Amino acid sequence: MMNKERLDRVVEQMKEHELSQIIVGDDAAFLWLIGQIVNPMERCGALLIKDDGDVHAFMNNLFCIDPIEGVTMHYYADGENPYKLIADELKPGKVGFDKNWPSKHTISVLMERDDITPVLGSDPIDACKACKDEAEREALRHAARINDMAVEFGINHINPELDEKQLSDMIEEFFESKGAVQDIQLQYVCYGKNAAEPHHGAVAGEMLHEGDAVLFDLWAPINNYWCDMTRTVFYKSCSEEHRKVYEIVKKAQQAAIDFVKPGVRMCDIDAAARNVIEEAGYGEYFLTRTGHGAGMTVHEPPEASPSCDMIAKPGMCFSIEPGIYLKEDVGVRIEDLVIVTEDGCEVLTKYPKDLQIVG
Repeated sequence: MMNKERLDRVVEQMKEHELSQIIVGDDAAFLWLIGQIVNPMERCGALLIKDDGDVHAFMNNLFCIDPIEGVTMHYYADGENPYKLIADELKPGKVGFDKNWPSKHTISVLMERDDITPVLGSDPIDACKACKDEAEREALRHAARINDMAVEFGINHINPELDEKQLSDMIEEFFESKGAVQDIQLQYVCYGKNAAEPHHGAVAGEMLHEGDAVLFDLWAPINNYWCDMTRTVFYKSCSEEHRKVYEIVKKAQQAAIDFVKPGVRMCDIDAAARNVIEEAGYGEYFLTRTGHGAGMTVHEPPEASPSCDMIAKPGMCFSIEPGIYLKEDVGVRIEDLVIVTEDGCEVLTKYPKDLQIVG
């Protein structure tokens, strides 16, 4: 059924964004609003939300979506035109289209009407989904507890006989044993200089050597809510330069965590971490934003980046993950998810962050 409280919040956001009608086609938004995953694949599946609270659903019969209380249902069969069904319910003027809706659907709706203007329409949904209610916060806490276990599992299974891919696969199997549901997911396990690539995955044949950093960036959806966490440890020994880099990243991450509270700008959270790294002389090696939102998707608003002036509000969940990446040498990243509270933030992931030398 439609979640009336969430729908009301979306309608209020639509008014703030001066949108009288939006088309929703994102799986996570479906789940958040109606409690179901539609997964239309190449077919058209959508919700039309109007600023008076009127909601229409457009679903192929194959989706097996039962009537939704409070929603006008429009069913179609393969071979029928769903876009005319949608177009017939639109008012002239601006229509907010889902940023994740395939362009073939958007274009097909536009071809049915010459009196509508397409605009990006995901902001009202994104703004509401960014602030998690208590049930969502507890789901994120549960996922984070499993993430802590996965990181501990990975560190405890560091072995020079395992290449990156083998250890990554073991961690993936551990996640799945704890309820994670994956779809071509790759756990990031990075040895040595590979850790200096912020999005290095895990490669077969890449072996571990003494003095290497071992970076684990582990993430998975558990009961439809994502966890995401990074820890960096060292195998058998750690050079003074690598130790220095590690301590700078740790200090930068804590500075950003300490800065988080309602009312601060996301770009200023990024600056809290970035300033520490720049003052230490490594600013050019901080290659990424400080963080990204997480919830029903692993990357969602808000983001802690220099360009994001969104204001932190209670219930927002995002990562704090500064890093230093020295090409062909070492990479260090430390990441936790936090939830903004009334006077600061709750750090969801608990695995220790003191420098570890293992093996």
